[in-house]
Amino acid sequence: MPAQDPIVQHLKLTNDQITRIKKLHQQLETDVSQISMKGIKDGALIGVIKSGKWDDAAVKQQLAAFSNIEQQARYYRVKYYFDLSKVLTPEQRQQVQQDLAQALE
Repeated sequence: MPAQDPIVQHLKLTNDQITRIKKLHQQLETDVSQISMKGIKDGALIGVIKSGKWDDAAVKQQLAAFSNIEQQARYYRVKYYFDLSKVLTPEQRQQVQQDLAQALE
């Protein structure tokens, strides 16, 4: 729901915009929830620390897996805001761009 997104909640949205943004938000949640967690081993990094034996390959593999998941989630968020901008009026789009710029500073 747009009200959950602080970037759009203060915009004066029409009912049609709200419906379309809800669909985009649901798609974002679906996409993010389907990101593969393959490669993540529960407790692998803690295991290295507890073992007292440095395992360079295991640590690098886990950090790469985390990074890949974060990158995919970021991709879907950028896609969401791109699609969202097409639903907005030029004035609303400008406001969102300003808000995003501030949020990313």
